[in-house]
Amino acid sequence: MLFSKPLAGIIIVLALVLTQGCVVTRGTIGEPLQEEAILAIKKGTTTMAEVVSLIGAPDRIVRGNDREIFHYYYYDGKSPAMLLLLLNFIRMDIKSDNLYVFFNRNGIAEEVVYGKRTGRTQFRLWPFGD
Repeated sequence: MLFSKPLAGIIIVLALVLTQGCVVTRGTIGEPLQEEAILAIKKGTTTMAEVVSLIGAPDRIVRGNDREIFHYYYYDGKSPAMLLLLLNFIRMDIKSDNLYVFFNRNGIAEEVVYGKRTGRTQFRLWPFGD
């Protein structure tokens, strides 16, 4: 016999402790922004009501300097984790799309700022670096 019973038991327990589990989670917040609707917003002519009809209700409304800013967002996150008894390794990758529509005091769009990053979200199982 290669291993004694106590040594085999220790190896089995050690293997079970070291391989507690792996978890992969994914979550999103908000709705993906439709680029066709964003392109339909014209500076100087599009009203607040038209923006709401194109995109929907904003996720946030910020007021300041005689302006209103509609903020729309979409978050996409992925997180693999290796869960051990005493030590856990977790990596989070969160990207967001953000749309800001600035309105003047008359409710007409003055500026449209859009940033898209969710298309570059990558899934990486290894929790250490690239």
